[in-house]
Amino acid sequence: MKKASLLLKIALGFIFTLFVSFNIVVDSAMATGQFSKTCEDITLDGSTLSAFCQKADGYTLNETSINLDEEIGNLDGTLSWGDHNFSLTCDSIGLAQSLFTRTYVLAAECERRDGYTYIPTEIELDEHIANIDGTLTYE
Repeated sequence: MKKASLLLKIALGFIFTLFVSFNIVVDSAMATGQFSKTCEDITLDGSTLSAFCQKADGYTLNETSINLDEEIGNLDGTLSWGDHNFSLTCDSIGLAQSLFTRTYVLAAECERRDGYTYIPTEIELDEHIANIDGTLTYE
């Protein structure tokens, strides 16, 4: 009887651990970017990304925007998350959408440290831009 009780406790502990781990993975997946799945009429004006995004109710749209200069920088000619003011050293800034994944990419030609060489670069916006109840947010 003790052996059965011990096995039951081990099995329940394993199931509980598995359940908690699954919830952490799912919560993390839901918390990262993916604004393009719930937003429409997505545009870029300079460094400002604008869209109409669904609110939490699933059908009300909210007009919203975010200044990407606050979250993206130019690191020696490469667009980089967690830095600032990419638009000061980048030209030909534009927005593109992948035909296959429907994700949005910020593309530009950015200045290298030498001050005169520009190279093409891009960064996937769905990596860190999210729609939180109808508002574009950096995550």
